[in-house]
Amino acid sequence: MVSPDTSDVLTTSESSTRTYVSELRQQQAAATRERVVRAAAELFAEKGYAGTTMPAIARRARVSTETVQNHGPKIQLLRAAIAASSFGGAPGTPVGDTELGRQLVAEVDTPVAAARAGAVVMATVNGGAHGVWMALSEASRSDPALADELRALTEEIADQIRLTLQGWAQRGWLRADLSMETMVQRTAAIGSVELWDRVVRAEGRDATEYVDLIAGMLLDLVADRA
Repeated sequence: MVSPDTSDVLTTSESSTRTYVSELRQQQAAATRERVVRAAAELFAEKGYAGTTMPAIARRARVSTETVQNHGPKIQLLRAAIAASSFGGAPGTPVGDTELGRQLVAEVDTPVAAARAGAVVMATVNGGAHGVWMALSEASRSDPALADELRALTEEIADQIRLTLQGWAQRGWLRADLSMETMVQRTAAIGSVELWDRVVRAEGRDATEYVDLIAGMLLDLVADRA
């Protein structure tokens, strides 16, 4: 009696097992990275850049120091922490691909509604990224590499603002007496973490007051409400 050929069955079964194991490992790796980045963000905000060490991040994330080091040098963890704490993506992720970014270009039918939507997003972003961004800003004063990183991030923010304002321009919502670059600069200043720090942390205003202020500044300084 000839035995049935089970090679195809075994091959399919083994392939399915390998796929499952691979996906499980990817999920575990992603979860570990999320813990490391979250721990780094918390420590940068609490202790500053210089006061945060790889072993401290490892203890907070409950992983080994070697695991933390595998996720990059400290400057890369800082950038990842800023990205995760602000729009929730990985470094370099287009803002429009994130949930908060999609809110910036949500269907709104007036410049007043658009300014309000932008202010709400900025309140969320700056509230989340405030501590780690200020850690970068302060450390960049004495560290040339961090100063370069801050400039690069600032340029990325300007690029994202420009894309958003171009959408406003297509709807006729921008002032005609100002150049696009002037309006990008104004919007960057209005939405900056530094302004959030002054209004919310230093002056003690709440989120609603901050949103009202930012929306009003956008309307006054860049929008055409006519």
